[in-house]
Amino acid sequence: MLPILRRGLPLILLCFPLLLPADEPVFTLDADVWTQPRDAGSLVAEPALRSLLSRYEARGGGQVILRHPPGEQGRLWASELQDWLVALGVPSADIIRVSGEGMAGRMELSLQPLP
Repeated sequence: MLPILRRGLPLILLCFPLLLPADEPVFTLDADVWTQPRDAGSLVAEPALRSLLSRYEARGGGQVILRHPPGEQGRLWASELQDWLVALGVPSADIIRVSGEGMAGRMELSLQPLP
């Protein structure tokens, strides 16, 4: 095997589950959610977050994949959402943030089994 493949193969294999289409639903949060004043109650009332948190709890955990718009505003939005998820009981180690092109005005959340 080529040396570069030997070193890079484990990294490719680790990322491979993220590239596969998931059987799990993808929950969408639109930017208008973030224009409203937020507290834990209003966020848990948001159908996308309520569904994600229910699935997370029912499974006893998992990895939350948080796809957000690229750029500083997208990173800030994702960082705040991650903080809220942690406050609502999801360990930060279970949250993976991914910047995605074509994500303007929304974020997507999905739940994957822990590796």
